Amino acid sequence: MKSRLAAAAALAFLFSPRLAHCKDFPETVAAADPLSAATRPGLPSGMGGAFEYGDYAFAHDEVDSFYFRLSASPVIADFGDAFALGAIFESVLLCGPVLPGTAAANVADFWMNAVQFQYGLYASLALPFDGKPHLLAEYSRTSQHPLGSPDFTFSQVSADLLVLGIAPPEFGLGPVSLRSYARAGYSSLFAFWQSALPQPRISWLLKLGAEADLPLGGSCSLVARAYPEIFIDRFTGLFDANWFAEAGAAFERGQDSTEILITIYDTKNSDLLAPPAVNPAFEAGVAIRFSYDRARSPERP
Repeated sequence: MKSRLAAAAALAFLFSPRLAHCKDFPETVAAADPLSAATRPGLPSGMGGAFEYGDYAFAHDEVDSFYFRLSASPVIADFGDAFALGAIFESVLLCGPVLPGTAAANVADFWMNAVQFQYGLYASLALPFDGKPHLLAEYSRTSQHPLGSPDFTFSQVSADLLVLGIAPPEFGLGPVSLRSYARAGYSSLFAFWQSALPQPRISWLLKLGAEADLPLGGSCSLVARAYPEIFIDRFTGLFDANWFAEAGAAFERGQDSTEILITIYDTKNSDLLAPPAVNPAFEAGVAIRFSYDRARSPERP
């Protein structure tokens, strides 16, 4: 255990989490709404990216203990303040503990369980209403690729997502800046791919996002974000939900940011393990995220 934490801490200084299992884990408002990055003064296009490390130090199940996540979200086309098209690519390495009675693969006392990918296209269109809310559209794919473990059989799943939604204008509540979205859509493994993999458990889904920033002065601010996901289980027809949240401090310098966060993830089934196994999870921990966002003001100290 100590060797795993030591290895993770050393990597955290070089790299940087959000909660990620083989589901469509949450996008930030800026990533889901590329027009919000494309229309900042003097920036004809936006580019975002992050390297993250997260450790479920407070609570984790027997499968998950920490992860690394790399993401990029460029704005690839924009037409003034009317329309923008963006892309997202994310790669997540999911790692877990070595159970008693088994041996680690090397001196670092953990197992690399699986790699997850998410990638897709995101569009936003300014609507002709007061404040110009944005109509959002998404086509994306997510997939999990097991690396093997002597203790568990991890799932190999893939899904396509078609989503429409709305993002109201960013607004202030006193010194607090608030951003949000509401998006609904359908998840399936399209026959076009001629895949032999099973259909994903999620079918229809509603994805909500809310983010709040409170500047403290200088380059420091407090942040809080919540991304609940409500969906219909394809196999039971019942409603279910996944809960994602994070809060902490952000330190910005120009277009770079470092965030130190407390993270929470709660689900009845993470889908990390191959069916018929069910893996309920409540995970809480700490995360450090190093990010770059061209939409941030480069003049901020």
